[in-house]
Amino acid sequence: MALNERIALVTDSACDASDAELAELGIECVHLKVTMPDGSMFPEDNTDANKGVFYDFIADCDELPHTSMPSPADFGELYSRLALEGYTHVISMHIASAQSGTCNAARLASQSSPLEIAVIDTCCNTIGQFLFVRRIAQLRDKGYTFAQLVDTAHKLVGKTSVVFMLDTLRCLVKGGRTGRAVGLAASLLNIKPMLTVEADGEVNMWGKVRSPKKAIPKLVDKARELTEAFGPIEACLVHVRDLADVTALKHALEESGLPVTITGLMQTGPVITTHVCVGCFGFAYIPMEA
Repeated sequence: MALNERIALVTDSACDASDAELAELGIECVHLKVTMPDGSMFPEDNTDANKGVFYDFIADCDELPHTSMPSPADFGELYSRLALEGYTHVISMHIASAQSGTCNAARLASQSSPLEIAVIDTCCNTIGQFLFVRRIAQLRDKGYTFAQLVDTAHKLVGKTSVVFMLDTLRCLVKGGRTGRAVGLAASLLNIKPMLTVEADGEVNMWGKVRSPKKAIPKLVDKARELTEAFGPIEACLVHVRDLADVTALKHALEESGLPVTITGLMQTGPVITTHVCVGCFGFAYIPMEA
């Protein structure tokens, strides 16, 4: 790290890690908001306890909560505090612009900040976004300069994401995040879509199955495609209250012989769960080498 550089890292709560987990890595967090149907605000921190309470609600609610992005003022307040604390540079890494205006809010705030700020659209979300920001934090701690970190972040865009099976399209259809005709067809045929966040940040279906058991070999095949494209990958298992299936996936990946290093197991937070509901599982990934 250059002697005159003190680098702060910023992300948002769509990465689904708790404030404590991010703080341990030296990463600041700006929170997206979840407004419940009764108008109350759900707690912002992605703790296991908060996730559990939210899963209980979302599993059978009649009306979905509403999610909203942070404001430029939220970012401006954080950037001002970082400047007062003596930071000289900021790398602000956020949920895909195709899914949220969070990146744009960060860019607007950066224009009036005295700090040198690089705003990065990670083109992913949830645990893929967490793996992205964690990698940059690890490299910062190894002494990478601001320019080197920004260059690495840009190289990771489009190579870091999540692949998963969705148990139900109920929340996506209610929230308007997928075509209603697709949702109707899936419900009538009892199809469980296999989804991913593409390199442009859009959520797309890459396969379909009729049961979680049949999803597991498809996820292993997807891991094989990813390792052929990017080389060895780091993977973090992800689920929303589906420990049995994600455990079976873990065993299948370990037995596949693929160059996949599993480094954790996490559940999604309220912002993401609002759109995917409970019962989904899969894995987030990042190349071992950018």
